[in-house]
Amino acid sequence: MITRMHAALARLRAGRQAEHGAVSIEFLAGSVVVFAAVLIGLQALLAMHSLSQANSAARNAARAESIVAGSGVAAGNSAVSESLRAGTTTSCANGAEIRCTTTVSVPVLNISWLEERVPPMQVSRTAVFPRTEP
Repeated sequence: MITRMHAALARLRAGRQAEHGAVSIEFLAGSVVVFAAVLIGLQALLAMHSLSQANSAARNAARAESIVAGSGVAAGNSAVSESLRAGTTTSCANGAEIRCTTTVSVPVLNISWLEERVPPMQVSRTAVFPRTEP
């Protein structure tokens, strides 16, 4: 009876030693997955921020253009935060109504290997305002 117990304990010890590094490997793999999810979330936040900036800039451009013709592009570009201004274009078209479009380049996290794998993205928003001057 005692020899069977010794044999069973020996099998348990052998099983534990066979799986000795498994927890470390599982933790490492889980950490990589969590890190990737955090990077994707941060990139999504950057895209949403760029979209919000493009929307505000288009509305400001259309509002300024409806008050004084020719002032929309400058107003739209100045409405974008300074960090996004380099990749921003604003255009306004006058007609029966004023239509201003702002396009903002979405920044990529400043990680070299990530910049190589993520394609350049742009977001665009258009605002339409009625003409207030003849």
